Amino acid sequence: MKETIEFIKKLWENKRTRALSILIMYVIFFGFVFLLISSGTNISNDEDSTKQQNITNYKLEIIGEDNFTYDSTTNQIFYDGIYYELENRPEILSKYNLDVYNPNNILNLLEDATLESTNYIDKSDTYLIKTNDLESNDLVDYVKVIKYENKIIIDLTNYYGYTVNIELRS
Repeated sequence: MKETIEFIKKLWENKRTRALSILIMYVIFFGFVFLLISSGTNISNDEDSTKQQNITNYKLEIIGEDNFTYDSTTNQIFYDGIYYELENRPEILSKYNLDVYNPNNILNLLEDATLESTNYIDKSDTYLIKTNDLESNDLVDYVKVIKYENKIIIDLTNYYGYTVNIELRS
């Protein structure tokens, strides 16, 4: 052990070997930091994708001519100041298929959708979903869907006159 310490002291006295050893220490340090950062982001993405595949607790809000909110935890629709059970919803809301706007359905559609842009400030991704996958429509081919960490916004105001907001709860 004493010989090793003497050898290291001898190397440290030489300016070239000291510079080389400092450079090696920097490379090891930054390599370790890079590995920590890259492995940390991969784990969180895997956790998000598995967490989002089984979403049953969500709040659906459709804003347009007929504003209403559906809460999956209570299975109630709030429309025109009155709460309705899902089975007893008013006739005017029968044109909305709540199965289409189920978060699991939307997330499955996003897997095959085209990623248009990513906003790192808002932590959101904008996708283009084929309109025929969402609802049958001959007017347009794609609909923009903005996915945040805990919220999905489907802007259908130009096509159907309403916006769909899905709040994901954990």
